[in-house]
Amino acid sequence: MALDAATRRHNSKLAAKRGTHRKDAGGHTAPLSTRAAAQRLLILGAGKKDKFGTAELRKLAGTAVRTLKSKQVKRLAFFVRDGDRSAEAAQAVVEGLILANFDSDKYKTDKKPGNEITAAAITGWEESSRGDADRGLERGRTLGESQNFARELGNEPANYLTPRMLASRAEAMAREAGLSVGNFGREKDRSTQDGSFAFRGAG
Repeated sequence: MALDAATRRHNSKLAAKRGTHRKDAGGHTAPLSTRAAAQRLLILGAGKKDKFGTAELRKLAGTAVRTLKSKQVKRLAFFVRDGDRSAEAAQAVVEGLILANFDSDKYKTDKKPGNEITAAAITGWEESSRGDADRGLERGRTLGESQNFARELGNEPANYLTPRMLASRAEAMAREAGLSVGNFGREKDRSTQDGSFAFRGAG
């Protein structure tokens, strides 16, 4: 991603004035030239370089999503700097983006619809390392969507998500992912040591 001269000067002044400290968690947005495909550039503090790893990269991607959602931005491209362009980095970025975009206010009365990122991309990899990015992207997407699926189930009220419905949701997800599912049934569950689902479902 090439930045025009005006944007580079703006960023240099910002770095000299504020640095890139972790306290700049809210980030700073800078306008880009009309020639650029993107309209704004979000700059976030990532902390000390020697303590920066994939966990911090995942958090940084999440912070970017939450910041941009608050500004009603719908699309973003996350640029990974040179030296961090690995399959693990791609996985961390994608996982962070997906987790931060999760809608947790499904049952809120004051829910504000449409406040989510609808499209995201990661960039920075050369064509020769595209395979690493694709592998990391796919794994990150699988992990992120799996966690969000579990979070969605956890947010459902107990009087709505009965054991039978939970099993049905799990079966549907498994079929979509090409997985096989085994259902023990009520009698099999009672024969196990805990029988938690059978007794919970019975009230």
